[in-house]
Amino acid sequence: MALEGTLRDFSLADIFQLIGLQRKTGVLTLRAPEDVVSISFLDGKVVGADSLNKRLEDRLGQVLLKTGAVTQSALDQALKAQVETLERLGRVLMRHNVISREELRAALEQQILQIIFRVFRWQDGDYHFSQETSIDYDHELVTPMSTESILMEGARMLDEWPIIEKKIPDRSVVFRPTTAARTVEIASADELEEMSALDLDAEAPPPSSGRLRVSAVEADVLRLVNGVNTVDDIVQKAGSTEFETCKALYGLVTRALIREATRDELSRASHAAPAAGAAAASQATRLPWLAIVLVPLLAGSVLLIPRNPLNPLLGPGPKLVPRLVSATSFARMLGVWETLHARGDLVGSYPASLGALSEERYLPGSVLQDPWGVPYRYVVRDQSLILAGSQEDGSPDSNLLLSRHLPSESEEQPGERGVSLIRP
Repeated sequence: MALEGTLRDFSLADIFQLIGLQRKTGVLTLRAPEDVVSISFLDGKVVGADSLNKRLEDRLGQVLLKTGAVTQSALDQALKAQVETLERLGRVLMRHNVISREELRAALEQQILQIIFRVFRWQDGDYHFSQETSIDYDHELVTPMSTESILMEGARMLDEWPIIEKKIPDRSVVFRPTTAARTVEIASADELEEMSALDLDAEAPPPSSGRLRVSAVEADVLRLVNGVNTVDDIVQKAGSTEFETCKALYGLVTRALIREATRDELSRASHAAPAAGAAAASQATRLPWLAIVLVPLLAGSVLLIPRNPLNPLLGPGPKLVPRLVSATSFARMLGVWETLHARGDLVGSYPASLGALSEERYLPGSVLQDPWGVPYRYVVRDQSLILAGSQEDGSPDSNLLLSRHLPSESEEQPGERGVSLIRP
């Protein structure tokens, strides 16, 4: 069966229905600017899905973390063992009795469905179905899923996503809990059934006891709303799927249990949170390849930058030592700044915290703090990338500030490099 074209002419639901009704075996490949996704079918049932630009929440280890099946330390040990044995991560975890077969089976199913349901939201893209005589998949751990059940859930999500996006239009939004959130209680089974029968646009009935009832998913999401986490952070950390997490946020916003943080609140939070995250970063013990490339830049900057007190144009001053340390700090910031951009070019996104540069071995952890031992403040939010240093007493230094505007897709121009120094 030759099946190919664009999603504008033939929707994904129609493709799934056709493959399911004809009980076809093969691989459906979907291509769009944001990703390339392949979905495997066996006799018309889904047995696998993979994504070229797989999101963090789609990775098996992250799914297991979200569901509480593994701890971060156990996952780290399993990842190290995987490098040595080249086994699949799930098999490594089962072999070490970290997770059961049923926990792995449930995590694999959730991972597959998350990828598929995200494709249901694509407005455009190309598709091609390659019919095969057989499909290679893990028969012991993956249970074939009917296209009918996937289509029903996908249709429900498509109906509700536009309503959710009215309250959560941007995944970079930061919410804070309101005073009403202190009185919430997890609803009973009967109350949950009554709540689930309501449409998203319907208003929830007032609680009989005067205390607001929330579902277990909403309670888990509310725990992550702290005025620092973005919606994307919450999606990655919550124990539910992307859709269920965003739906829970919608319900919390609608009932005024959370509200969007103001600019002043974001500014205060960004001053404290990044510094704490960088201080907790693990210290690398060896110099990575990227740091070796940046060593000449760090050394040359000490002598060449305008703020350097050794620059002959400025000459010595009464506070030579603090100025020298400040210049060293600025040179170190330039190295971190270039590493951030290099990492962005390699991975396709900037890290959530500076600690990631140490964890991923781009830079030693010691470089992520100034000569006084104060971690650099790092903020990437609202199309802005900011790296800031401090004075000797730990207060912000207006002379140690680098910023870059992150253009949207419509603004981005080839070869644009929008780095600027913010002066007092």
